[in-house]
Amino acid sequence: MSVITFSKYRGPEGIEQFIINKTGCKPFSSEGINIRKEKKTAILKSVDNTYFYDDDLCDINNVKYTLFGRNGDQNENEKKHNEPLLNTNKIQHIYLYRSRKNGNKPEYIWYGKYEIVDKITKPHIDEEYVMRNIIILSLKKIDT
Repeated sequence: MSVITFSKYRGPEGIEQFIINKTGCKPFSSEGINIRKEKKTAILKSVDNTYFYDDDLCDINNVKYTLFGRNGDQNENEKKHNEPLLNTNKIQHIYLYRSRKNGNKPEYIWYGKYEIVDKITKPHIDEEYVMRNIIILSLKKIDT
């Protein structure tokens, strides 16, 4: 299973249109967890070098994704992002893409469809470099 790389976000050759075509949902570029209740879909974005999260996308088939919350202990019951993502009655389709820099140029990488198989809590720094507890999801690839 492989990834698809894009050099721009918007436009006919961009990842935004690809995501719309693939999922039927438009992502918000400014959110890491995009919940689309009407389609029971979540579109997750992992951004490289976000020090206050602890995502690990080294193994495309088994990725680690940090829940929402920049400061203080993360909360599974946070209403806008975390609770819906973890609620199988609300979200049945989870997709993942990655944003990173390739030199000075932005790059967007489509990883595909996943399911949550586990979650752990661990200590990690927040946006203010204060220790807190974060929740990391283990996601298993189920589709391209």
